[in-house]
Amino acid sequence: MQMNANLYTYSMRTRLHVLFSPLRLAAFIAAIVIAVVGNVLYINNGGGPDWLGPVSVAPIWACVAWEVATDMKMRRRDRESGGSDS
Repeated sequence: MQMNANLYTYSMRTRLHVLFSPLRLAAFIAAIVIAVVGNVLYINNGGGPDWLGPVSVAPIWACVAWEVATDMKMRRRDRESGGSDS
């Protein structure tokens, strides 16, 4: 089967365009800002409140989960369209 350069699976440019669309990029930057601010507050307060440290990284994990779900969806779409050898 011939490789199509525009398929999500084969094109790094297409993959980056999908995974870092403007909305996803804004959400990722906001998650990083929340993590930095949360950790600065956590450290400046002497490690308290206890919940602030772990909660500050929750938005990053949400962004990662969104990216993984999108990646799986796009790979499945390529596979179903017959564009992949694997």
